[in-house]
Amino acid sequence: MTENTSAWTLGAVWAALKKRWYLIAAATVIGGAGGLAMSLLATPVFQSTATLFVSINQGSSGTDLNQGTTYAQNQMQSFAQLATSSRVLDPVIEKLGLEMTPGELSRNVQVVTPGNTVILSIQASSTSPERTAAIANAVAESLAEVVKEVSPAGAQGAPSITASLVDTATVPRYQVSPNKPRDTLLAAAIGLLVGIAAALVCSLLDTRIPNAMALRAAVPLPVLGTISRVRSGNQGVGLAVAQDPLGHASEEFRRVRSALTYAGVSDRLQRILVTSTSEGEGKSTFSANFALTLAELRSRVLLIDADFRKPRISDVFGVEGAVGLTSVLLGDATFERARIRRRGTTLDILTAGTIPPNPSEMLTSDAMRQLIDAVAPQYDYVIIDSPPILSVADASLTSPLVDGAVLVVDAGRTRRSQLSQAVASFETAGGRIIGVVLNKVRRRGSTDGYYTETGRRTPRPSTRRPVLDASIAGRA
Repeated sequence: MTENTSAWTLGAVWAALKKRWYLIAAATVIGGAGGLAMSLLATPVFQSTATLFVSINQGSSGTDLNQGTTYAQNQMQSFAQLATSSRVLDPVIEKLGLEMTPGELSRNVQVVTPGNTVILSIQASSTSPERTAAIANAVAESLAEVVKEVSPAGAQGAPSITASLVDTATVPRYQVSPNKPRDTLLAAAIGLLVGIAAALVCSLLDTRIPNAMALRAAVPLPVLGTISRVRSGNQGVGLAVAQDPLGHASEEFRRVRSALTYAGVSDRLQRILVTSTSEGEGKSTFSANFALTLAELRSRVLLIDADFRKPRISDVFGVEGAVGLTSVLLGDATFERARIRRRGTTLDILTAGTIPPNPSEMLTSDAMRQLIDAVAPQYDYVIIDSPPILSVADASLTSPLVDGAVLVVDAGRTRRSQLSQAVASFETAGGRIIGVVLNKVRRRGSTDGYYTETGRRTPRPSTRRPVLDASIAGRA
């Protein structure tokens, strides 16, 4: 899954939501808890209903009764309006001793008139269940009296329309508001939507490069492989290839080696520069493990620490680094004396030595060029560990001495803008990037031996010494 914002596919959206599930879960829980808390703190409201039946008192034939019923139905809306008038509500307020005006009481009374019927339902609401029933019954009784008063008189002076109470309001047992389950679920649903939106926004704003697919989308360069995040051991800090030759990380370094080996067939890659966009991306650890991976095939490998800013190769291998590249360039020591042979391998190490006051001048000096030209014929591969591109200009200044550069990218730190800027800066200076490696990739689960995450056994590394080719810029 890639979080590349330029291609929001369903898979990308699902992966973004799955990655930030904790944000969605937290928003849902907070929303539900907030809704429940508001329901518990809200004043409960009860509702009760009294029902009136409106009838015509004149007419004996079926036609008269039918016309009377039709007339009564036509008056239902008028009676509904009359139920919330002061003429009806004033007696209710006086009878029940309510401390409110007719207008305030009318907001707690609702009249429902079902279509094509002569039924009036008086619904009263209050914070007290007893008061609710009392208000509904009192309004119904007062409305029945007012209907008699305002209806036309009949032949004997009796009212032609009467309203009879057919269903008295009872004291409600349960509140109608707030509805705790409904409010909690509604608030949780709102929290869920907010959490989903927040997760997608975070994914949109997160410009890191978590996997190879995102790396390919970020820059038009070959992706040589990915290296999982590895815990450092007590001996040979960070040397995963030496500590666990059959481990998953070792296999990943071998895949990088194979990617360089079989990427092209025209030009051989012998001098390889290793750099990164900024500090802390693991380029020195990658350089050390990559050099050991090349030496596995009995290739003669020289690893040079040309990072005069923060040299790390001596610490990674746990060797003394007082005499190194600086000593050779200044003529204080010969290359044969300064290099360190790693026992049991075909790898030679040239540490940085004493940090000079002028690193850029040292790397661009004739002595540096002459050293590389002199030692290169003795080795199959010369790996040069260089400072980050965006930190200083050392990597760009060293690029004329090598056949190409491998750019190490931290999956958890490097931003797409940083990567693009680093590639543009290096290539503008005349350097050539032969491929990128995504480092410190987070993976779920673990693997042992030669088994991969899919459960299939991968072949053991070939014993044939590879020939690295330079024509891989167009390969993915």
